[in-house]
Formats: sequence, C-alpha cells, structure tokens
Amino acid sequence: MGLAGLIRENRKPILFALSGTIAVVVLVAAALDELIDWQVQVAIRKNAEVRALNWAENFFATTPSSRRMVEKGVATPSELDRLESSFALVDVIRFEMFNREGVRTLLSDKGVLEPSTAVNATAVRVYESGLPLVFVHEKEDHETETSQLETYVEVYLPAVLPSGEAIGAIEVYVDVTKFEDELEEVFQQISGYLILGTLLIGLLPAAAYIRTTRQIMRKDKQLLELTRYDKLTGIYNRDTVSTYLARFFASPEAGGNLGILFVDVDYFKQVNDQYGHAAGDKLLQHIASVLNDCIRTETDLIGRYGGDEFVILMPDVSRGLFRERCSLILEASQAPYRHKDIEFVPSLSVGAYLTNTRDTEKSALHKADLAVYAAKRSGRGQVVEYTPKLEGLFDQESSRQSA
Repeated sequence: MGLAGLIRENRKPILFALSGTIAVVVLVAAALDELIDWQVQVAIRKNAEVRALNWAENFFATTPSSRRMVEKGVATPSELDRLESSFALVDVIRFEMFNREGVRTLLSDKGVLEPSTAVNATAVRVYESGLPLVFVHEKEDHETETSQLETYVEVYLPAVLPSGEAIGAIEVYVDVTKFEDELEEVFQQISGYLILGTLLIGLLPAAAYIRTTRQIMRKDKQLLELTRYDKLTGIYNRDTVSTYLARFFASPEAGGNLGILFVDVDYFKQVNDQYGHAAGDKLLQHIASVLNDCIRTETDLIGRYGGDEFVILMPDVSRGLFRERCSLILEASQAPYRHKDIEFVPSLSVGAYLTNTRDTEKSALHKADLAVYAAKRSGRGQVVEYTPKLEGLFDQESSRQSA
C-alpha cells in the first residue's frame, strides 16, 4: 500500500491527532499568554513603584521644606520648579500631596491649592498602613489618539521624613509607556519560538521570557545609574555632586569636616586650540584618572563639574589628611603626559576648603570657588586654601582696574 493509501486509511485518526495537537497548542499558548500578561503587569507595577520610591526618597532627603509642603501645601515657585526638574530622571509626570487627614494640599501642575475638606480614602489608607498602593492605567479606545502617554502607573506612598516620621501621603504618577513597549517588543521577537517551545518542553519558554523581563528591569536600573556619570571621563557628573552636597547639608548634624577641592585644568583652551579637541578630551580623561587615584575609594567622591573643572568631596577628613591629599594631587598631576606624538606636563589650579558646622551648600562651594580663583590669579599650578581674606579681594581688584 502506498503513502496515499495509508493517509486515506488513517485519515480520521490523523485528523483527530492533529486536532488534538492544535487544541493543546492553543490551550497552552492561551495559558502562556495569560502568564506573560501577568508577568508584564507585575514588572510594570514593580518598576513604577521603585521609580516612585526613589523619587520620594530623594525629595525628602534633599528638601528641608518637605514637611511644610506636605502638611500645609505651601511651596515657592522655585521649589516646584526644582521638583519638576527631577521628574525626567525617573519618568515621574506629576504628584499630589496629602496631609494626615487625607486632604490634598499640593499638586505639582497647579501648585498650592485652595483650602479643601475633601478626603482621599486611599491616601488615608496608605498613611495609616505605611504600605504603598499601585494602580496601572492604560489609554482607552475612546481617548484621544494624539496623546503620547499610553500607560501610566499611579503610586500612593506614605510621606516619610528622613527621621522616619510619617506626615501624610504622596500620589506619584509614573510614565511606563517606554518600559512596557520594551517588554512587548521582546515578546514579539520570541512569540514564534514560544509556541514551538510549548510542543517541545512545555513551560520553559515562558520561564525564559520571565528571565528576559528581569534582564530588562536590570538594564533599566543600570540606565538609571548611567545618568549619574559623566560620559567622557566615567566619573560622577555635576548632578550627582550637587545631589550629594544637598543631602549632606540637609542633615541637621552635617556641615563640618567635609573637604571640598575645586580643581581647574590650566591652559585647557590652549591645548584644544593647539592640538585639537581629541587631545583635550584625552587630557580630561587623564586628569580624571589621576584624581581618582589620589582619593579614598571607600568614602570620597569625585565628579566633573564643568568643561575643565572637577570637584572632589572628602567627608570626615582631618585638616592634616586634607592637606596631604592636596599635595598628593598636585604632585601626581605634574607627571609628563603623552598623547600620540605629543608630550606635555599638565598643570592644575586647586581651591581647597574644609567646611565647618556653620556652612551651607552655597557658602561652602563659594569658598572653594574663591580659593581656586585665587590659585589661578597667583600663577596657576598650585593649591590655595580658603581664608576669610579672600572675601571681597577680587571685587576690590576689579574696582581698582576700572577706576
């Protein structure tokens, strides 16, 4: 009997087997689709909660007036602008603040609100329980097609001061459209293999998808970390330095024994003009490496503060050790540096200041900046420590020159 005869004879069993196999595949695929949808929702909720928590933690750590804003809804335009400028780093789009009674006191896109007695039951629940609540919202078919916001997550968080005191609740809206799109793109790439995998090894492809989702979440976290670093030199950027200083001086016990070094690369413009910007970039990378080798890796922080400016922060440092590190930096920077066929000796002007308990972030940076200015005016290639004599000195010189 030929192949055609075998097929005719066993047509019904084959059709039954094929139908059964297709039914199993459809059922398994449907179950896997539900599992993947569930995993996507879990990932979105968790991602948004982490972003909201990071934003809220940074807000309370760096905003001394946070109690006033939550309890009384009083905020200056500059405070609101500063808060909204921090949204982009974690995709926060707006927030609302509630006091202990659940009354809304502040709204990011409207500012201070008129007195109200309306109570938000969810805010009260979060404040009393101390646990966040997360709600996912997706754009409905009837909503405008011009809206760029496909999916957002509403996260209610307890408003907790750095001391641990709960003073109300915050509702944070997080845009997760991009994150959801990444998950869906991965699903589209592996969906064909997923159906085939159900025939071979059951739920293993689903486990692979969950693993991929977690990898995306780790990648997303790594991308958040990358926003803290300077792309050219690999050290911290200005925003990270500013955040560190804001947190340091926000603490009531802080202020003293923070060594601040303003480092300026001498004649950097001449290097760029004479040898090209590639040589200038290599020089900045070299200086960043030299400075990084001279600090205490466990405690100190180094960042690129501007084009050819660097800042080093040394907490809990004695004056003797502070001066020792200054000398080490100046000595290390004077080693000859070679780029291609060019060799030259770098020069640094360093302004040094060791803070005391009366300092603020603004006053400390001002004093270190005055010191580095004095170093450059006194011949460059040296370290100058701040003294009160520097206050007004350069204003007096400018007055004499213009007289």
